[in-house]
Amino acid sequence: MQFSMLTTMVPGPTLAAQCETIAATGCRGVESIIFPTMNLEQWQTELRWAADNADLALVAVVVGGLALYQPDQIGWLTEACQAIAELDTAVLLTAEYRPQDPLPLFPPFPAPPPAEQAQVDRAVDELARLASTLDVPIYLEPITQFESRFWRDVATVLAICQQQDHPNIRLCLDFHNMNITEAGIEASIEQAGPWIGHVHLADNNRRLPGQGHIDFAAGLAALQRIGYTGWYTFECGVSDPFVPQVQQAIAFIECQQQGGETM
Repeated sequence: MQFSMLTTMVPGPTLAAQCETIAATGCRGVESIIFPTMNLEQWQTELRWAADNADLALVAVVVGGLALYQPDQIGWLTEACQAIAELDTAVLLTAEYRPQDPLPLFPPFPAPPPAEQAQVDRAVDELARLASTLDVPIYLEPITQFESRFWRDVATVLAICQQQDHPNIRLCLDFHNMNITEAGIEASIEQAGPWIGHVHLADNNRRLPGQGHIDFAAGLAALQRIGYTGWYTFECGVSDPFVPQVQQAIAFIECQQQGGETM
């Protein structure tokens, strides 16, 4: 198994310090995040040096701060994808990420306004163009109804991937999100099959795997059945001491994949 870690969950004042800590856990990859307020050239230089110095692969970059339902997002999205492609890694995004107000308590959850949905659809078409032009992998992540009005389950994003039918456009699945949005994690994994390009690891409480109640053994077995061989990125909260906690989680996941008992 190949493990990586999102930098925002890692202690350290710089990307270099965070990458060193990631490497100390035994993870071999790093996932970064960018926002519209950042200097992308400076970020590229710092991330490239930090990853190389820690001997980490650049696994993916989250395009943060997106609101694809707004027409002014395409320019920033294009700039972000170009910067990520120059690092020879993958783009990871969702259509919207913000607390919903009021919270949607019971299904069926309200649909977004038609004009906003149409704008998201246009943005996805632009993503397909960028995937071709830049030859960059693009992972679309479904999140929960508490954080978005769009892409709220695996089936929705799977349909987008299938409609685009582009080899660079794939799903990113998150165990924490699937625990909320899916009737069955294993069934959704098997339904998505070869369209899965990336996996995020977090337990039901958004802590490290093994610190909640998700049945990781069943989900990992489903990923093995569909032939997934990609990265597993930790995207969760970690208590102190950081490095031993992550090492224990890696051992837990490896044990679960092999069908063993909880360590």
